[in-house]
Amino acid sequence: MIELMIDGKKVTAQKGETVLKVAQRYNIYIPTLCYHKDLSPYGGCRLCIVEVEGWPLPVASCTLPAQEGLKVKTDTPLLKDLRRFTLQLILSEHPHACLICDRKEDCAHYMECIQKAPITFGCKFCPSNNDCELQTLVDYLEIKDIPFDFHYRSLMVERYDPFFERDYNLCILCGRCVRMCQEVRGAATLDFHHRGPDTLVGTAFRLPHLETGCQFCGACVDVCPTGALRERYGKWQAKSEKSVRATCALCNIGCSINLNIDSEGKLVSSTPDNNQICVRGRFGIVPMVYHARRLTRPLMKKDNRLVEVEWEEALSYVASKLDEHRGKTGLLFGSHMTIEALESLYRLADDLRCSIAAPLDIDGKGEPLKLEEFKDESVFLVVNTDMIRDFSPLLLMLRMQSKIQSTIIVIDSLENKFTNMADLWLQPKPGKEFETVSLLFGRGKKRNTTGISHETLERCKDILKKRNVYVLYNPAHSRRIDVPKSVRTLPLYSSINTLKICELGTDGSVDDILKKKTIDCLYAIGVLPRLQKGYKTVIVQNCFPPPFEFDVFLPTVTFVETRGSVINIEGKVKKVRRAIDPVGKSKPDDWIFQRMSEILKYDIKRRRPRQRKKKLSRVFEDMGTSKKYPVNLLVRENCYMYQGHPLSSLMKGFQRLRDDTALWISVDVAKKLRIKDNMHVRVISRNINLELHARVSDNLPENSVLIYNHPFLGVDQNQAVRIECITKETR
Repeated sequence: MIELMIDGKKVTAQKGETVLKVAQRYNIYIPTLCYHKDLSPYGGCRLCIVEVEGWPLPVASCTLPAQEGLKVKTDTPLLKDLRRFTLQLILSEHPHACLICDRKEDCAHYMECIQKAPITFGCKFCPSNNDCELQTLVDYLEIKDIPFDFHYRSLMVERYDPFFERDYNLCILCGRCVRMCQEVRGAATLDFHHRGPDTLVGTAFRLPHLETGCQFCGACVDVCPTGALRERYGKWQAKSEKSVRATCALCNIGCSINLNIDSEGKLVSSTPDNNQICVRGRFGIVPMVYHARRLTRPLMKKDNRLVEVEWEEALSYVASKLDEHRGKTGLLFGSHMTIEALESLYRLADDLRCSIAAPLDIDGKGEPLKLEEFKDESVFLVVNTDMIRDFSPLLLMLRMQSKIQSTIIVIDSLENKFTNMADLWLQPKPGKEFETVSLLFGRGKKRNTTGISHETLERCKDILKKRNVYVLYNPAHSRRIDVPKSVRTLPLYSSINTLKICELGTDGSVDDILKKKTIDCLYAIGVLPRLQKGYKTVIVQNCFPPPFEFDVFLPTVTFVETRGSVINIEGKVKKVRRAIDPVGKSKPDDWIFQRMSEILKYDIKRRRPRQRKKKLSRVFEDMGTSKKYPVNLLVRENCYMYQGHPLSSLMKGFQRLRDDTALWISVDVAKKLRIKDNMHVRVISRNINLELHARVSDNLPENSVLIYNHPFLGVDQNQAVRIECITKETR
């Protein structure tokens, strides 16, 4: 323990702590701009300077290690003058007219109505007004004038990327965004360019972020102390008045988030809660909740047209149909619901003798991923999974959990962001990924037909020796992996509550139920199945309308409008908190099941759901190409979905980030068939016939096409196909 004095107060510090960190722990205020608790000390802004007794000059406290016997002063006339001068220099290249105006209080009163207009000058026009660290420091240092000529950079505001925009005229070069992108996220999208007064923050060659591997996680936006980086959707919203700590349910990681609410009780934005999140949780929640396509009132078909009805009429009709088709109802559900709603649903299914299934691929017992076990030197062997795009917060947690730098080896036929950052990328032929795994561990056949050289395989084997090896894969596009018992296999389920569904079990797969001839009534809850026959009654319970005809629509709330709990990939039960009132007349799933059981005179609260059989992962067949079907179709799970709807179909930003409704075509196939972007093509195999728009990609292996699957397409595994061009007209 180290003892020192700060402003005459005796304090203690741990070895390695800086004076700034110690001062903050003892609530001693030292102004900062470039410092952030999650980033390494930078010492760039020089506002955190302190005086040390016996030292000739002030020093930056963010880089000053705490030392035994130091006597530090944080608030002296000299320090105030130096800080004031430094901030005045910073403001000489930042629009500051409103910051130092002696009439700004009166002006603010009359300009309230035009806040956030899309121009730079003036605090009342800035999206970060009242949430800007420069404003706080100007008031604290009592700056009334800027004795330097103002230099406006006249930079174009960058609005050509989704989710957030960049006005580097407001940038103060604190470097927070650069360090966050490089140190924490590991993306290295941003960096400093040029020198001296021409220094700018930006991407390599000033390319759009979409072309530089940006994860669009929003971490740079969250650490920006000014309005230089700002959320495109949220900047027009009212200022948040309160925050609700909640859990994001858009994937199986279940990140902690803050849901920010305005004075009228409307959701304004979602931000991370002392952790890292992904683009879905940062920019996808608010637009989804208030989406124009969302249905918030019950609908029923009357005289062959849909009309709005009250809840009691809709539920009475649904209950009567479920009772009429008792034992002949197929119940398909998604994992988006709370645990409480899932248990109520299973109890209701027991009473109605429904066949129940979820569009999930459950491998084995569904064991949770225990992060605490990754303590020694580890090798993560990742198969057919882009962890940066689909599981980026989990990847960051794996890195932080490992005490010793872990090694990441990727086995994937597709090139993506993750393969480019891995320590070693093994690129087998399409469909040969699991043969590669078997060869690495000496399992199965010995002949190498993977397309990977013998030397590369031997190099990989040397890395795996005498280390803890963990194989991570997504069961949605992976068959069960054959490895020695000493190697841990960890399935990466993408949907929240998958472990709970593993525990409850199902009555088969979605296809099993859809193909049952005895099913007369279909009840789809948060899923979009590809209907394979006609039904007497179709009931849909969702936030958004399905692409097929239905008899009744029951509008549900999103996870920010309900209470309960969910279970994530680690097996942790996390609270879902209601941040806002339900939009329109939408209702929580568990309320719907409870009210329906009351109409059916069945008490679902006192019953325990019966145990169903476990649904194991599908059997993947290796289907070679032929003259009739000469192209390899690669199928990957779409992890960007909510209640069966791809986020790209709801929000343009996600469509630009990854168009998962397209057929992605390799360059050689596109050249051979003369296919260009957005042409309409048909994909034909032994069991599918789909019409999609085309996108050409140079990340695909030769002679292959890629589709992101969801149940409505009815494509769930790799196969041989042929591609036919329908039209040469682009959309």
